[in-house]
Amino acid sequence: MAFTKSHLQSMIKTLDPELAAEVEYTLETPSYRRVQRVEARRYISLYEKKVRRNDAILEFAKLDYNILQALYCEELKALTVWWKGLQSQTYARFARDRVTEMHFWMLGVIHEPRQSYARIALTKCFKLVSLMDDFCDNYSDTEEFEIFITSLERWDKQAAEKLPAYMKDLFIFTLNTINDIMGELKLQKNKHAEFIKELFVDAVKCYGTERKWSDERYVPAKIEEHLQISVASSACMHLANITFVLMGDVTTREAIEWAFSFPEMIRAACTVGRICNDIMSHEREQVSKHVASTVETCMKEYGMTVHQAYEKLRALIDEAWMDIVQGCLDQPYPMEILEKVVNIARTMDKMYKRDDAYTDPYSLKDTITSMYVNSV
Repeated sequence: MAFTKSHLQSMIKTLDPELAAEVEYTLETPSYRRVQRVEARRYISLYEKKVRRNDAILEFAKLDYNILQALYCEELKALTVWWKGLQSQTYARFARDRVTEMHFWMLGVIHEPRQSYARIALTKCFKLVSLMDDFCDNYSDTEEFEIFITSLERWDKQAAEKLPAYMKDLFIFTLNTINDIMGELKLQKNKHAEFIKELFVDAVKCYGTERKWSDERYVPAKIEEHLQISVASSACMHLANITFVLMGDVTTREAIEWAFSFPEMIRAACTVGRICNDIMSHEREQVSKHVASTVETCMKEYGMTVHQAYEKLRALIDEAWMDIVQGCLDQPYPMEILEKVVNIARTMDKMYKRDDAYTDPYSLKDTITSMYVNSV
């Protein structure tokens, strides 16, 4: 990889402009790390300029893109109606209102037209997970958050009576949403529907562990120690498992059990997500009282500056990608399943390439516009 990068960089100035631009783009994001639907749109424009193109293939590619764009817009419409069902204005004070960005994130994980319901359900689950993250970080105190988690574990609407008034709407909305998803999956004869609730509650509980680190101002001494806790709070593990559940008959019981064992391939995708997030959100989060990121731990363990820590952590991201590739080569399960793990890492790379694009989504503006507004 080092050999290839150095030689491509030295050749750029000698190449024709179009090829040089493609080399630069590849050096920034290798093709196997790219979000598929974003890459499909980009490549249509490139392929259209080729003299020796196949016009039939080009026409089919455009039709495919436009049909899926219309489907994604219908899904986004349904999700917007659902999100407006959470009426309380309290959450607008601290929560990121990012339904479109979350749907884009999830279509990066599972883009196929036949998986439309899975994409909607996945977006709902992780919009709620995002809300819980904001709730834990920016609004509730530790005692209130623990009360909320205890109520979630009971999974009973009557538990709302013990919650502060501002939490009740959120609690009921959450239970109704997850119960509706499980009910719909059961109607689809999905054998793994009950796992949705278990995984959702576990994802929220992971934020409670980080909250204790924040309260104690604890900085783990080693990156390995940090990742043992923080890869779980990235929610990538839960994202992989819930995706598998939502795929229905495509996923066997053995594949579900494999995912729940947290194998190296899924752990590597979580590592990509955790570190990419930490690097891009580090400067913003450390201004306020926030849990120590892997950046702080890396600086502490190796006595590095911030920018040295960034480079060290980016090397760990590259190593994690090697583990993901190895998992695909080993092929313990069909690629239709394994590819979803790869897609999770791809979307994390996209969302945190230059900044925290979920918190500050301006950098996604052109991508979002091409995905939902401008047809080919």
